[in-house]
Amino acid sequence: MSTVRNPVSMWTYVLLLWSFLVSRTSSWPVLEQQLHHLSSLRYGSGPPASPALNLTLSESAESKVERLGQAFKKNVRTLREKSGRLDLVFLVDESSSVGANNFLSELRFVRKLLSDFPVAPEDTRVALVTFSSKTHVVTRVDHVKAPKSHQHKCSLFNQEIPAITYRGGGTYTKGAFQRAAQILRHSRANATKVIFLITDGYSNGGDPRPVAAALREQGVEIYTLGIWQGNIRELHDMASHPKDQHCYLVHNFAEFEALARRALHEDLPTGSYIQEDLSRCSSLCEAGADCCDIMASCKCGTHTGQYDCICEKGHYGKGLQYECTACPPGTYKPEGTPGGLSTC
Repeated sequence: MSTVRNPVSMWTYVLLLWSFLVSRTSSWPVLEQQLHHLSSLRYGSGPPASPALNLTLSESAESKVERLGQAFKKNVRTLREKSGRLDLVFLVDESSSVGANNFLSELRFVRKLLSDFPVAPEDTRVALVTFSSKTHVVTRVDHVKAPKSHQHKCSLFNQEIPAITYRGGGTYTKGAFQRAAQILRHSRANATKVIFLITDGYSNGGDPRPVAAALREQGVEIYTLGIWQGNIRELHDMASHPKDQHCYLVHNFAEFEALARRALHEDLPTGSYIQEDLSRCSSLCEAGADCCDIMASCKCGTHTGQYDCICEKGHYGKGLQYECTACPPGTYKPEGTPGGLSTC
């Protein structure tokens, strides 16, 4: 005997199912709104960030970094052209959540970014602070507070940054900004003052945002660079306005380096050269000493960050032993700069 279905019961079932589906799908706009809010935290609330900075779920990491890099490059160029005198302070996170390998990536980011600036007492001055726990906020480099003639790009790249070691600990970002404020009290009156915060975004030990806000009110420009999984709101709030030009978030520390590579200027000027002790050029030849020619001297390239033997005025060549030649009759090189015969 066949079973007769009750049509009322069937319609009741259909209505219950429909009600369930409607209640489930009604949460979709809320979810969409939450995702939009998370995206807005990346570069600030209000109008959407510029198309060059918006990310899509389908976008590859390479194309994402490429677009961020182009935006960062533009802002670095603007910063460089804004003033011939810059006082830059780098705050580098060395907490346990960062790890030793990623800490090295942060330092490489600093080096790559500075490749675009002449570092010398009369040009760009640099300070670098590493921070972890409250007792480990350390000024590793300070060319701002009391600059010396031998503090330049070569000492920074060849001695000071390589000497920095990793410690681990907490993430006392507030203390790092307080240290930056102390350093910038000694900044030049006519210099553009800039802070670069490089972190995984998880701060502890107090809210750093009021300290960052006070620095911004004093005219300090603040860039924050962090990891997407970190405290996005905090990084956003600490950065200067406009937020989409001062807050950059990547997915891992390797992308920090890629971001800096894309920010480098293609045609860097030669820059100036600062006289150095001959011993600084001892690695330029196999003998390990007296590498420079008698008509050359050891100098630091404020743009290259390298020690070089440079032929003195009236001479051209590579600068190493027996490689400086007097300019031909009727020509002259007015100053000691690198280059061949064409410099005479």
